[in-house]
Amino acid sequence: MFVLAIIAFIVAFFAIMAGVLSNEKDAPYAAGGVALFTGAVFLVISCLSTVPTRNVGIVTQWGKPTGRTTGAGLQWTAPWQDVDDWDASGQTYAHLGDQCVWVTVKGPRDMCVPVQIEWAALPENAPANWAAFREADGMDRFGTWVARRVDPQMTAALMETFAGYDPFASIDPKTGDVAVPNLNETYRKPLSDAIAQSLGHDITVKSIAFGKPGYDKATTDALGEYSSKALAGRNLDLDKANAVKRKAVTDIDASVNQTARCLSIAEKNNKEPGLCMSGGTGVTLTHSTN
Repeated sequence: MFVLAIIAFIVAFFAIMAGVLSNEKDAPYAAGGVALFTGAVFLVISCLSTVPTRNVGIVTQWGKPTGRTTGAGLQWTAPWQDVDDWDASGQTYAHLGDQCVWVTVKGPRDMCVPVQIEWAALPENAPANWAAFREADGMDRFGTWVARRVDPQMTAALMETFAGYDPFASIDPKTGDVAVPNLNETYRKPLSDAIAQSLGHDITVKSIAFGKPGYDKATTDALGEYSSKALAGRNLDLDKANAVKRKAVTDIDASVNQTARCLSIAEKNNKEPGLCMSGGTGVTLTHSTN
């Protein structure tokens, strides 16, 4: 619009000059007046820009950012400046279900983490990011920035956060059951901190939510085998403990039976039961004929 305004002012200038230099005044002055009005309209329009709600306006001059940003709504700028939109509304890094993010965990093993991260771009660094990325693959500058910077950094943060995760620690040694880990309780803050370290100047994280993780086939089979061994070990420990108890009961029963037999013999033969009561074993009382 600014270029059109300049052209209209040039036309108005020449039309008025033609009127001054000619005997016919009305037509050149009329044309000059129309061109002058048109140029003024174009000039006003070139100073106005509209920024959508929840967006940041990037003020540019001759295709380069000035470093100035605006809020949403109707904005005034110099006629030779433009305002480009930068989305500051809520965005989502969503990888749920089959679209979960594969990370390498302790072992090394492969785990698929379902996660949804809600975030928003910060306006402070918007001009620099606008200048650093160009439209590509059918995406505007903002979309290119998200695809080439934000999403890869979030994936890298996930990889870093879960690098030390041990899937075998979720197996209960008492039952052999594989517990479902509570990723939301344990890993929200570490992931948020990792994202802030790489993207803290560009975005703010609003929320993080994890789903139930999955594993590759090799890890799933290994977990099942480890769980079976843990359960078998627990059963072996129980069997050993029960065997010790059974032996103790058998020994007590044998001692009681021997004592009872000894007392019976003593009573039958009218003998003193002292040896029986002393806990002696192998005691035999014989009948005396004297």
